[in-house]
Amino acid sequence: MIVDLLESHGQGGPCSYEHQGFTYDNSFLVADPGSAFVVETAGRQLRDRGGARSGAEHLQRALHSGVRSGPCGSGPHVGGLGRDPASSHHEAACRATGPADLMAALRDHGGSAAPRWSLIHGGLGAPCAHAAGMLASSQTTASWVSDLRGGFQHWATATSAPCTSLFKPVRVDTPVDLGPPPTNRFDPGTLWWRHELFHRGTMASHGALNPGYRHARDSTERRWIDDPPMSQEAFDEAARLERAWMADITAAGLRDTRPAWVRREWLAIDRDARLGSAQLDREPQPSPG
Repeated sequence: MIVDLLESHGQGGPCSYEHQGFTYDNSFLVADPGSAFVVETAGRQLRDRGGARSGAEHLQRALHSGVRSGPCGSGPHVGGLGRDPASSHHEAACRATGPADLMAALRDHGGSAAPRWSLIHGGLGAPCAHAAGMLASSQTTASWVSDLRGGFQHWATATSAPCTSLFKPVRVDTPVDLGPPPTNRFDPGTLWWRHELFHRGTMASHGALNPGYRHARDSTERRWIDDPPMSQEAFDEAARLERAWMADITAAGLRDTRPAWVRREWLAIDRDARLGSAQLDREPQPSPG
């Protein structure tokens, strides 16, 4: 059905709020408890059907990380990811024994605890992508993990940057109130934008601030994996935790340790979103240089 619709109608719609002419082609991951297909496309054509992937124990886990591309049309090779953006976490995903391992794979910064910045592609060199590059600037906008062993279980962040997010249990037949759909303008009524205050606060000094809540984040997810609560209950708990962690970040008052060009890029991103220091509830001081 995906192939038929693609060949009949093609791919359409802008892939950027600010740059309406920017588009890209898509890949589709289709999985059930017995097999999985990766459908890679180019325009109305399939680049590679990928084939069914199964083994003695079957491929029973699906892994997906949504990435929003920036205005530059640079492909993954120019962005510094080589032939396939997924290759950097393929090995970790194959070693996974459960959802927690896949969550960790999506949070990977290329082997370092904090993002490693490139003038070319920002923090695009790892599954947990962070914007700031001069040629390619992309940001992970949401992440999803599915466990198809036995009963189906799913976990989604519904927020950007899995390194600062909690994977909440979700059910396809149970809606969750996330507020209005997010746009490119700050909206405190939207879950995605409320998290952005916490995400962007952390990024100012990720190496120092993220460890302060990482253990609590991981232990909360393990509890949810062992005994999943109702989705709305988990989302409400996540909101309470993030408010407490944001208070700690504000109280810390650390300097912004990112390179100067990363700080400038994010100041522009915040300005375009009409997100100022009042909303961020902190005014990090730039580091020397």
